[in-house]
Amino acid sequence: MTNKLEVHNLTHTFNGGNTVHVLDGLSLDVADGEFVTLLGPSGSGKSTIFNLIGGLYRPDSGDISIDGTRVNGTRGNISYLPQQDSLLPWRTIEDNVTLVQEITGTVDKETAHKWLKRAGLEGYEKSYPSTLSGGMRQRVAFIRSLLSPQELMLLDEPFGALDELTRLDMQDWLLKIWEMDRRSVLFITHSIEEAIYMSDRILILSEKPARIAREIEVPFERSRNHDIILDESFTKLKREIYHMLRAGDEDD
Repeated sequence: MTNKLEVHNLTHTFNGGNTVHVLDGLSLDVADGEFVTLLGPSGSGKSTIFNLIGGLYRPDSGDISIDGTRVNGTRGNISYLPQQDSLLPWRTIEDNVTLVQEITGTVDKETAHKWLKRAGLEGYEKSYPSTLSGGMRQRVAFIRSLLSPQELMLLDEPFGALDELTRLDMQDWLLKIWEMDRRSVLFITHSIEEAIYMSDRILILSEKPARIAREIEVPFERSRNHDIILDESFTKLKREIYHMLRAGDEDD
């Protein structure tokens, strides 16, 4: 597999009233078509990593490459799905989904309708976001991300605001849709169970200044369903990751 994303020896510091060293020699990669999750304590720099990859910040040192091209400090190279759906309330579902296409000048409503149908949203094309449930809104936001031309997707806790049952449904739905398209994904979550269930690999971050403390290959084959979380091997891996995270806290 070729690497879609390569991050090498990244360091970053915020200089304000207090100097905060956020990243220290962080390196990671995401292969073409791979689903990789960042897992770590709150405040460990996960969102900063996303902002650096997305070009909102420029690192103090190190390199970020997408498809072999160095992209430090440049925008427009990734598709981004934030914690909140960020749908525009005055635009219909159809118009929200095609927003990125409008910006690039390549609107394809036929493809948009096809993906909305796959997302279980057929018949809602002319509806407005306020009429949809939280899970449905996140589906719209994910389809909008899929229709952007960038092959690398950054997903920043997209299910964090949902109730538990909706979150489980959305995990299954996202994996089903993702397996149709196989974009390269870098995913943020605070949930160990979600990280195992969704991912090919899990990268565990240390406390600040963050680096990759551990890398875990998830051993479960795809396609997956939630019966796997009751499997003894799943529970064992969840327990091991929990102790890794706790050990990191104690080291500090």
